[in-house]
Amino acid sequence: MPQVFEVHAIKQEIKRIDRAGPECVAYGVWNAILSWQFPVVDGYITRPQDKHTLQAGRKGYSDLHTFHYRDREGKATKFLITLCKRKGLEGRKSVWDEGARQLKEYLSANPKTRSVHRRTPVYGIITVGKLMRVYKYSDVRKDIVDWAPRGVEKGVAFDISDEEHQPKIAKILDHVRDNH
Repeated sequence: MPQVFEVHAIKQEIKRIDRAGPECVAYGVWNAILSWQFPVVDGYITRPQDKHTLQAGRKGYSDLHTFHYRDREGKATKFLITLCKRKGLEGRKSVWDEGARQLKEYLSANPKTRSVHRRTPVYGIITVGKLMRVYKYSDVRKDIVDWAPRGVEKGVAFDISDEEHQPKIAKILDHVRDNH
């Protein structure tokens, strides 16, 4: 079976992300990447525009929210939120900052019914065009932190069209899949 970035349709859609293009192209690319990486047959589902209640009763919509139904349980583990921003905004620090603010708000709102030491990790991805950064929610800090598995740089914006970055992105997604 090919790796996620070897899939012809995904490669073609990555090429379609252009400066003036709408965010929906990035949504499509990331929906395909997440669906490949987190297969439905293994109990995963990625919901577009998922509605959830934030603190203070406000509601929000995350672009893509990935869940895992484990071993025929009726309850899903919410473990990954992906926010997509359109290409052309990559160089704007304010776009990355706003994405991080939104991600912190969404990830901190996940139910916390277990003690801090028994909670499963919750991750977030911000994409701006072809660039992506990955975060993990820290219960101790009550904030998101730049994150990457061992051997991959933290705090880096990886380019999904860059063949040197693709193995690192795949390693990140593999780790999230195997550790949530």
